[in-house]
Amino acid sequence: MRRSVVLLLAAVTVRAQQALPQATPGGASIPAGVPLRIVLERRVPVRRAETPVRGLLLTPVYLYDRKVLPAGSVVEGRIAAIGPVPLRVRLRAALSGNFTPPRKALTRFDTIVLDDGQRLPIRAAASSGAAFVNVAAKRKWQAGPKPGQREPETCPAPVCALKPPGKMARLEEALFERLPYRRQAWKAGTLFTSVLQEPLVAPVPAAAGPQMALWPAADLDGQSVTARLLTALDSATAHRGMPIEAVVTRPQFSADHRLLIPEGTLLRGEVVDAKHARWLHRNGKLLFAFRQVDLAHAPAQPIQGYLEAAQVGVSGNLAIDSEGDAHVSSPASRFLFPAIAAAVAGLSFHQDYNSQGIPDQDAGGRAESGAVGLGLIGTVVAQVSRPLASSIAIMGAGLSIYSTFIARGQNVALPVNTFIEVGLKRASEPIGTRPAAAGPPMR
Repeated sequence: MRRSVVLLLAAVTVRAQQALPQATPGGASIPAGVPLRIVLERRVPVRRAETPVRGLLLTPVYLYDRKVLPAGSVVEGRIAAIGPVPLRVRLRAALSGNFTPPRKALTRFDTIVLDDGQRLPIRAAASSGAAFVNVAAKRKWQAGPKPGQREPETCPAPVCALKPPGKMARLEEALFERLPYRRQAWKAGTLFTSVLQEPLVAPVPAAAGPQMALWPAADLDGQSVTARLLTALDSATAHRGMPIEAVVTRPQFSADHRLLIPEGTLLRGEVVDAKHARWLHRNGKLLFAFRQVDLAHAPAQPIQGYLEAAQVGVSGNLAIDSEGDAHVSSPASRFLFPAIAAAVAGLSFHQDYNSQGIPDQDAGGRAESGAVGLGLIGTVVAQVSRPLASSIAIMGAGLSIYSTFIARGQNVALPVNTFIEVGLKRASEPIGTRPAAAGPPMR
């Protein structure tokens, strides 16, 4: 018996050493396929290719148990290409009074500047930018993480200053989008996910070093791990039982600094429930769970892991409930514009007369009717005649009512490399059941 235990420990030790990151004379090699998440430091106008772009690394890059690229590192690049606007997109934008729809622009980052001034050339895929937001569950299904079991992470001041747009900023942007002509630009804080196409050799702090990982399940109970999806999820195409995978992007340590889960550990799971978007503006829903953690140094272990947070685009309108159910949350303010548009369309038929009995021009009313359908361009075109103003108002009200109440809702879309937070719990129940603290069953 004693001999068997010794052989087992030796096998685990050898397997752990094989799982350590590949070291090179110049540092550690970050493999191809790892995404770099970069946020713009300042506003960049999208006018022509080869325009310089400068950003900051939003989240650090880990390799096994060590931090290789710190957050806040400067990343430099250029606008790689600016594509044309399809005709159908241009026509749809023109109906809303927008004659300068945004073009698809791609940026390619080629250099990382470390804190000591060292410049690391990188080869990464071109990526497009988008405003992002952190979405977290309102109430976690498990107790919070145990004290001291999460490695503290400091946020560099330049990165913390770049926050997703708030409500007022989005309102200003919505008003700005009503202009018929406007210059396209990326705002400060726009997020780019640039995937490495070739391995990157980065220096490693001398104090850091690989260590053997242990996996006591009790230490992970109630923990949250940071991971990125390796499987694209969309409520329009996902189905119950569909396999999914994610990879841990940040190592997890215990209170006594033992490595529990190294970076690169695979999380395997399945889709539990999926509903696609339907007519009458019914949005999609998606629930998935992780059932297994695959460690390179030990046998696979059963777990229960549910979505707690995700970083997605602002336009996704994602919401996560206490059970990890991801769904699209349409704001209540969406009912405001259809109500205003319908009221303006109805008032456009009313004709006022002056004291001499002559029909009043009612320039203000015509401007309102035109703005409902074609924005600022409509305010000018509607001055031609009252019937034209009424027609524009009716068209705008009809399109608004259709898109708000009749059209299909929005699906939940989590593309590959979406960063998520997963709450872990020991698997004490068979696969397919919910944890006891998860709340009521799915409806």
